[in-house]
Amino acid sequence: MKRAVKALIAVYFALFMCIFGGMTAFAVTWDIDHSWQLIRFDEDKVPEGTAFADILIKDKWHDKYAVDFNEENGEALGVDKDCGLAKYDKDGYTSLLLRHNCAMFDYSIQGNIFYSLIREKLYNRYRTVKVAYCDKDGNVLGVTDAVKVKLASHKNAVYSFDVEGESLSSSVSKAPELRLGISDVIIITILLVLIILIILRRIIKYTEKANTKRMINRIRSGEDDNESGKQD
Repeated sequence: MKRAVKALIAVYFALFMCIFGGMTAFAVTWDIDHSWQLIRFDEDKVPEGTAFADILIKDKWHDKYAVDFNEENGEALGVDKDCGLAKYDKDGYTSLLLRHNCAMFDYSIQGNIFYSLIREKLYNRYRTVKVAYCDKDGNVLGVTDAVKVKLASHKNAVYSFDVEGESLSSSVSKAPELRLGISDVIIITILLVLIILIILRRIIKYTEKANTKRMINRIRSGEDDNESGKQD
């Protein structure tokens, strides 16, 4: 009986963790913005000393995303407000990462692919962009020609920029949906509950069989004792 109680407690604990974990996962993914961009460039066709690349966007009058310096991105990139990229302002083009608060630098892969998380359909607002090659200190080593970005008609767009020397091309696609909807969480929780109930039922059956077997053994043991007493 003690084993059954312990098993029952374990099952309830597992059920609680599954439901709580599922709802936590739902809560976390609910607020994630999956819009992002990547900049790909050929390492053999970039200025010597290039450490990262950034998008240059043309500021609009009273731009709501414009800031003097984005300290969070500056810290991530290891540059300060006095670096060349932070001060760059030519023909109205300024740094997306350092002079705006609508993008967050994430990480680089294999040295020639840079990811940034951005606000949804950002380039429906900033239609013409350039790419700046920068060294580790944030000095601008070179700038590409401008390219007009296609409009994103769907939510959670992925913007890809391919750079080759001064040539720049762009494309937009749909980001893979990673969110868990309410229906997904409910279905997963129901399945987990069913699995746990099946396990619990088997534990109870096993416990009942074990108890029945013990009772039969005790009865048989008692019968044997009685027969031996009669013979004496």
